[in-house]
Amino acid sequence: MMFLSLISSCSFFYSNKNHTKKLNNAINREIISNFSKALSKKPDNFLFYLERGIAKHNYRDYVGAIEDFDNSLRLNPNSNVIFYRANSKYAHGDYIGAIKDYEKFISKKIFKDQVFYNIANSQFILLNYGEAILNYTKSIEYDQNEENAYLNRGNAKFKTNDYMGSLKDYEKYLDINKKSYVVLNNLGVSKFKLKNYRSALKDFKKSLKLNPNNYNTFYNKSLTHYELKEFKKACINLKKSNKLGKEIFKAEYSKICF
Repeated sequence: MMFLSLISSCSFFYSNKNHTKKLNNAINREIISNFSKALSKKPDNFLFYLERGIAKHNYRDYVGAIEDFDNSLRLNPNSNVIFYRANSKYAHGDYIGAIKDYEKFISKKIFKDQVFYNIANSQFILLNYGEAILNYTKSIEYDQNEENAYLNRGNAKFKTNDYMGSLKDYEKYLDINKKSYVVLNNLGVSKFKLKNYRSALKDFKKSLKLNPNNYNTFYNKSLTHYELKEFKKACINLKKSNKLGKEIFKAEYSKICF
């Protein structure tokens, strides 16, 4: 009886959709400097804090951005500022704080697919997969062509052992973006879990065509051949995996290449 585990890439993928393009660092520094001078003359101008906060966010000074958004909200409680602050908390890694701000934003009856997507990603990181699935679904309802929402929802379903659900989401992702060796690998792993071994092999082969150096997929392919009692092919793929992965699965030789 084999007790080896297949390798899936179930970390979530960020989407850059609707994100403001990052400005040049020199430009951001100049913007920050100019609004700092303006605030020294008009310290109660909430727009100056807002604009400087946005520049700080683009400059990746998320702590400074959050402070400026706090000051802007103190002077003028504006829903859009809550959204900006949520984005900075999210980027800074304060996922619980980000979720709270996004939920405040939603409570104002203002909806954006990116809000639900970011909430879902935050919940995924916090290992709250059920909540993540719900919010990825809401994100998809707003934008059915957001492939990363399908991918991440598939990853969350995989984490909850809903392999048929993850399979369907991976297939939906591939309907939109066919060239992803990671998703093809994950699709194959889902099929393996469902004991659909022949179909899993096809996905692993497609994945390796896109990235022939992925030792994890060779390893998955090895385990699939093993389940099919194709022991010679299992050993060949395990050797390829170890050659590419610097013998990361060396301990499995005695179990597969017997």
